[in-house]
Amino acid sequence: MFIAKPVARTLAVAACLLALSACDDKTTKTQAAQPSAEQAEVLKYNEYIAAANMTSANFGKQLAEYQKYTQPAFDGKKKMDDLFFTEPLSMGRIKEHLDKAHSMKPDMPELDEPARLYSEALAKAEPVSRDMYNYISAKTYKSDNGAHGREIQPALLSSMQMLVVAQANFFEGIEAKDRARIKAEFERTQKGTLEHAQMGMVYYLKESLDAAGGVLDGKGLGDKKAAFKDALDQFNSMATAYDAKVRENNKTGCSSLLSKANDYLSTGRDIIERTENGEYEKEAKQPKQFQLMQPQQTQDAQSLLQNYNNMVSALNTNQC
Repeated sequence: MFIAKPVARTLAVAACLLALSACDDKTTKTQAAQPSAEQAEVLKYNEYIAAANMTSANFGKQLAEYQKYTQPAFDGKKKMDDLFFTEPLSMGRIKEHLDKAHSMKPDMPELDEPARLYSEALAKAEPVSRDMYNYISAKTYKSDNGAHGREIQPALLSSMQMLVVAQANFFEGIEAKDRARIKAEFERTQKGTLEHAQMGMVYYLKESLDAAGGVLDGKGLGDKKAAFKDALDQFNSMATAYDAKVRENNKTGCSSLLSKANDYLSTGRDIIERTENGEYEKEAKQPKQFQLMQPQQTQDAQSLLQNYNNMVSALNTNQC
């Protein structure tokens, strides 16, 4: 139910994890038709989460790639050949989730306004993005020597820049709400219960990625090494406790979820080891001709983030 500050850095855990009654398959038709105030909030929030979880729609990354690889061709600075543009499939789907959630009750001021602006930005960016996608996919730029691309490029850049800002503001709203919900739910649950272990995994998973922010940004753990190590250890304890509680009623436990937890922990502890033995620092000081095309710290950061998102997906599906 959470997302880190940088756009599309992480997935979000659905709010039903924090309000299980709203996601209970045994809910009667009457209850479903007339949800409680708590259930209504969860249902609305999950619509916003659905929009946030479309992590393929990293519009900041898409804009940066366009400016680096495609814009120079239309600006006459590189050869106009084999251009690429991402199909804007997700724009319409994200807008649907945003608009649906915005129309639902109760009001969520911290999300409703950012969602409205995000939806408006998507509405402006989608047509020109679709136009550019079709133009480049058909390689029409070879027949008109890029004339149409140059014509629509200013509108594309303007709308995408607005979209990047709107997406970032929406993610910040999700982050702010997550912070309060996760902490409150973790502190509310009774120690030693399945729910406490489950919420503990969410809480410390989030804490650990926050502490690893420097690694994700290519700057290393810095003064967050101890915090990262502690959060990983706490996450490990909660994951182990969760599996043990599941095994009380099911001897097979929750091996799928625990496997993903172990993958995340393994990568995190490799990062700590390589920080402590100076591997990242030594690599950075090597002459460029001896450096890997993708530094070890970058590989580890990508692996940590992927394993994190895999863990969040496992929590969302909640198959145990």
